[in-house]
Amino acid sequence: MILIVGLGNPGKKYEKTRHNVGFMVLDKLAETLDVQFKMSEKYNTEIAEATVQFKTKRVRVLLAKPQTFMNNSGEAVAKIVNFYKFRTHDQVWVVHDDLDIGIGIIRIRLSGSSAGQKGIGSILKNLATDKFVRFRIGIKSEFYKGDAEKFVLSKFHASEQKIIDEKITEVIKILKESMDRGVVQTSI
Repeated sequence: MILIVGLGNPGKKYEKTRHNVGFMVLDKLAETLDVQFKMSEKYNTEIAEATVQFKTKRVRVLLAKPQTFMNNSGEAVAKIVNFYKFRTHDQVWVVHDDLDIGIGIIRIRLSGSSAGQKGIGSILKNLATDKFVRFRIGIKSEFYKGDAEKFVLSKFHASEQKIIDEKITEVIKILKESMDRGVVQTSI
């Protein structure tokens, strides 16, 4: 089984903001897998379960959207990881925005620091390891003027939204390929 966590903030106010790219990816992934999210009070997380059939194998996935707000995402993730006994280095995948890379650039990393991303920082702290897979989606653009908190909580401009929508489709393809063949550290 693989745990795929999308990072974001709950509520209508944050729904289409840059910081919610992780939620956007998981919503679209759940749609393609024909599963629905349900709130789990136990984990304070929206959860969906699916089985993905490939030519030679089946992969069970648990999709999770922590409702703890971005900066406390690790609390929910740790509860899920501990309950299901996930191996962090290969069974815990986190999809999130990254202000350090240009809009639409996708980077995959197998370990490392938070690089200032507070949701990742919370996961690092709560799991007590940096060994988990990150699917990072760049959100930095010409509209960024140096106020990180204001920027990540803003909505995409129409031109950016088109790029993000295309990249969400690409990330889902990469996630499915990774489920089938394993994760490859890369930049796209």
